[in-house]
Amino acid sequence: MTSQVVRIAADLPDGFADLAGAARAEGYNFLDRLDARWKNAAYDGDRDASVFAVFGEDRPIAIGAQTHDEYDPSPDHRRLRHFYVHPDFRRNGVGRTLAGALIQEAFQLAPHLHLRATHDLSRAFWDAMGFERVDRPDRSHRISRSSGD
Repeated sequence: MTSQVVRIAADLPDGFADLAGAARAEGYNFLDRLDARWKNAAYDGDRDASVFAVFGEDRPIAIGAQTHDEYDPSPDHRRLRHFYVHPDFRRNGVGRTLAGALIQEAFQLAPHLHLRATHDLSRAFWDAMGFERVDRPDRSHRISRSSGD
């Protein structure tokens, strides 16, 4: 399958509702929060926030965002959020591709990146991506850009 990472600039993509429905079916409502925040222009105040989607089979199959970290508002910190890969497209590199795009974008803005993974499989994914686990209520993982970058 050929896939393409696209930065979302205007409206959330056609097919987003289906992706959010798949997330809801798994008990995740964070794509509904992304939709609400997008419609309410919640990220407009963060000019560096970005949303990326991976498209495959002419529809979005994964989505995620990087924003300021409202739990740690230092300009040295960014946060990954709303990260979801449709179950039919897991374990074939789609998640790594999306995570790579988000991490690269975030590291252009700040040296520290946080996220909160709430499921064992997602925690294992972020471990494999090189993130370090932390025991805080507002985040489960962190990673820092190496000083040579």
